Amino acid sequence: MDKAISNNIKELRKLNKYTQKQLASILGVAQTTIANYEKGIRVPDAEMLQKIADIFNVSIDYLIGRKKVVNFNIDEVEKNHTIYLNYLLKGDNKDAQHYINHLVDNGMDIEKIYFNIFEKTLIEVGLLWETGKIDIWKEHFISEIILDTMKEVKSKVERLENMPYCIIGITAGPELHNIGIKMILDLLDLRGFSTIYLGSILPIYSLIDAIKVNKPDMIIISVTMWQYIESARLVIKAIKEAFPENTLKIVVGGAAFKDNPNLGISIGADKYCLTLKDILEILK
Repeated sequence: MDKAISNNIKELRKLNKYTQKQLASILGVAQTTIANYEKGIRVPDAEMLQKIADIFNVSIDYLIGRKKVVNFNIDEVEKNHTIYLNYLLKGDNKDAQHYINHLVDNGMDIEKIYFNIFEKTLIEVGLLWETGKIDIWKEHFISEIILDTMKEVKSKVERLENMPYCIIGITAGPELHNIGIKMILDLLDLRGFSTIYLGSILPIYSLIDAIKVNKPDMIIISVTMWQYIESARLVIKAIKEAFPENTLKIVVGGAAFKDNPNLGISIGADKYCLTLKDILEILK
């Protein structure tokens, strides 16, 4: 247990960007005391444990290694998103990865990590690029880091029992913004659904073949850029012509539809879905 305390104090101090001297000042002790805590030479008493737990917003059970679940409220999630974004903008990729691992290991729900941290980070990075504050290479690089981190986060979460539904996800035409659809498919997969991501620039005849082979219950078409809405319309038209009697649902989503939710229906989709919850409601 002493080792857990020393490791957790050191980890929490670093994650919150405190030096030993700064933390010592907050706690009203000497810097050597903090150093001894982190080396396991000394163990904080009950009063000091409570002070440290309060500073880092964790429980004493977590601090001493008894509990690996921390309750995160929405304000903390917002703070986590800002910390993560700052790591990435400074190029501290290892620290960014370590930070997300810390959140996962301490009980943050994968949906919160995906939508409250990754998605918000991507939106802000996109705005920074559009306003000329960062170059396009950095926007692409951060996107790739998030994709890699998503794989690691997903590998840490236990998948539920298989559900009798198959879902195919694609991006419309040459649309290359695919992280949103990958997030949705990841979360559906963890809920036990069979998911297949077919990517971008997929020939329509190839999509039709994939539908014949896999017999999906739902097709999700993601469109981020408005100029690819026509590509989505052509894909939907081709699916309906190839499978006129099929009951599979065609769902559209993405930023291109947010200002006009009815646009998805007007191009032939069965439903416009804004959230994962919307998709799950259809699958019920």
